[in-house]
Parts: sequence; structure tokens; C-alpha cells
Amino acid sequence: LKHAILPQRWSAMPIDYSKFDSIEDSDDEGAKRPGSSATASPAPFAPATRVGTSAGSGRASASSRAAGRGGGETLEPAGLDERLKIVGPTTGNADMDRLASQLEMWGAKAAEEAAAAQQHQQQQQPQEPRKPGEPQRLCMKSDGRKKIHTTFPDGAEMVEEFDEKTDVLLVRKVRKAATLGSKEPEWVFEVGQAPEAAFDPHADLMRASASNPIFLRKDTPEHFQWRIRNLPYPADVYSVTVDHEKQEIVVRTSNKKYYKRIAVPDLARVGVKMQDNLLAWKHQHNTLIISYTRPPEVVEQEQKVLREAGKSAVAI
Repeated sequence: LKHAILPQRWSAMPIDYSKFDSIEDSDDEGAKRPGSSATASPAPFAPATRVGTSAGSGRASASSRAAGRGGGETLEPAGLDERLKIVGPTTGNADMDRLASQLEMWGAKAAEEAAAAQQHQQQQQPQEPRKPGEPQRLCMKSDGRKKIHTTFPDGAEMVEEFDEKTDVLLVRKVRKAATLGSKEPEWVFEVGQAPEAAFDPHADLMRASASNPIFLRKDTPEHFQWRIRNLPYPADVYSVTVDHEKQEIVVRTSNKKYYKRIAVPDLARVGVKMQDNLLAWKHQHNTLIISYTRPPEVVEQEQKVLREAGKSAVAI
């Protein structure tokens, strides 16, 4: 009864759904012109024609440009891919083959030019004539060292390794010439320590004791220097003298435990005699250190060898 006496203005109003048919997307609303009907189709986009371009000019004309997905003109000129190609247009793997052949041709040409320049540079440098009795030297630089291989006329060989910065002799080993039918001679280390051979328990019967004296030469810029390790005797036991007759350094002990003769081939090569006042020695930490001052003749000879070998040095 209460609902029956309500006024009619509260009753439901009818809805006209036909008005929703004229609603369009927001993208299409911007293309409409004022006053156009809701059902009119938007006009297609037409870019403005560019002025001042022609087919004969450097830029492509509007007719020669490629069309985009929407049918409009793109900014990329037609024929750009054709102008940037190095080899002729082909199909398959022929493009890569032609490109590889082109690069090989350029590389060969550059190598020929570099070889010609190097040959011209060598011709410009004055070359001293090689004397018939001189040894041949080859120098190689690697791992911070100058490695010089010398071959003497009698077939003997010598390998020296110098520090590349200080020119200090680090390793020197010599080998005599091999005679016909004999075994190849072994290297004899004058400077530095020879690498120790690994002990094979199956083939070797005995092994040298680690407590035996170890003799090696390790030079300094001012001295020839020899070190004899594992000598635990007191300093007053040792006697280090020069044998002028044989031009050798003699090391002996009063307890008859150690005896050694040391040759100095550096002095023999330059023809310099040994002197007593240039010899010095000391004993510390179970090591006997013997030093002999380097004569100027030896220093000059080493610098000469380094200069001659440096002309043919090869860096690796």
C-alpha cells in the first residue's frame, strides 16, 4: 500500500540505446572536420609534396622514394643498398666469397708494400762487410731478456741471456762442435744454474744428496760472482787464491772437506790476466761468495756484442 501511493516521478525512466551507435574511437575523432556527421569516414593522410627535389639531383624525388606500410612516403632514398655494396649483387654464398677475395687482394697488396718499405730501409742502412773469421750472431728479445746465439767458425756454439733493461748477463752456456759419428755434446753452463734432471726411481739407481755443495755463477754489473752453497764450515777454514800459472781461482779448506778450481773464460777471451787485488770473498749463511771485479776490457766486449746483435734483433 505504501508503494502504491508514491508519485510517478520515481518510476524507472526508459533508456534510448540508439545514441551509443554514433560513438567512435578517440583516434578517429581527431580526423573529423567540424560539422561532419558521426558516420562520415575520415580522409586518408596525404603528406605534403616536397619542393625543390628532382630525379637528377643528389636527393631522391618523391616518386623515387619507397612507400611505407601505410602507403605514405618514407625518408629513406631508394637505391641506398645498391650504392653501398662492395661487390656485385649475386645470390647464395657468392657474396661472401667475393668479399673474402677482395679482402685477400687488399691484404696481399699491403704485405707487398710493407716488405718493399722494409727492404728499402735495409738498403739505406750501411752494412759493414762481414769478415771471414768472425762468428755469426742472432739476437731475439722475449720475456724481458736479450737472447744471443753465437756460432763460431769451428762449429762451437754459445747462448747468452742478458737482462733487457740492465744488460746484466744472466745465463751463458757453451757447446763444442760435434764430430762425425759422435754423440752431440752437452751444454756447459758458465753463468747461471743448469736445470736439474728429474729423478726417475725406475731408471736411476742413485740420487745426489740435497746437502751436497752447489756451485753456480751469478754475475752483478760490477763483478763476476760465484756462489758455493751448503758449506757449513767456519770462515777461517777457507782459502781463496789465484793460480797465475793456470789463470784459475783455487778454493780449498784446511779440513780437507772441499776443493774447487774456477776458470774465468771471460778473461781468456779478451786476453786479460788475473790479478790478486781484484779478488774478494766472504762466507755467510752457509754460502761462500767469491767476487772478481770486471775489467774494462770485458765490459767493452760485452757492449760490443750487444750492439752487433741488436741490429738483427727479433722481438717475440
